Amino acid sequence: MKKSIMIGLLSIIMLWGCSPTTQVTASWKADEAKTNYSNIFIAALSEDLQIRQNLENEFASRLQNRAVVTTKSLDVLSPDFFDSGEPSKDQILEAMQTNNSEAILTITLIDVEEEERYVQGGPVGPGFAPMGRFGYYGNFGGYFNHWHGAGWNQGYYTTDKKYFMETNLYDSESLKLLWSAQSRTLNPDDISGFAREYVDALKKELRKEGLVN
Repeated sequence: MKKSIMIGLLSIIMLWGCSPTTQVTASWKADEAKTNYSNIFIAALSEDLQIRQNLENEFASRLQNRAVVTTKSLDVLSPDFFDSGEPSKDQILEAMQTNNSEAILTITLIDVEEEERYVQGGPVGPGFAPMGRFGYYGNFGGYFNHWHGAGWNQGYYTTDKKYFMETNLYDSESLKLLWSAQSRTLNPDDISGFAREYVDALKKELRKEGLVN
């Protein structure tokens, strides 16, 4: 019984560890949107150069794996383009059209929320599952000896961070919005890990809607 309980706990822990922290919370697609766009301009609208690099590089890599030609804003616009006060929309459009892009994919951080929560403490010791019919619960002495010295974890407060992103796809000629998705990421470990998971979630949505192969 003890072995089966341990296997069950390990399975739960593995599921928690594998569960995604990025979730697409809403999406919309225009009726006039085409299918299988093959040339896309990627622009992460961020003043943070590291975030911009990670997001654009990750999107370019994943889309190129789906036979999509990509142009990153970093390839044609200066690294400080988006922190220059009022970046020129015309410069973006010129760069996009020069590379014959069919659509422009924009990535924007729209909000960050912080929420403090209390993590309940609990007992720590050599084991918690009763053994036999009653195990150490059968009498007070056995119960006390089991818990004696096991200790008790004190609870603590932690702060969760939620990042809300918006990803849009625009037509290069009409500049109309073709597709939009909002997503939420909880407590990303680091920028590169966040970029991988975020792009993976959004790429699945793009494929599900038939916008890329």
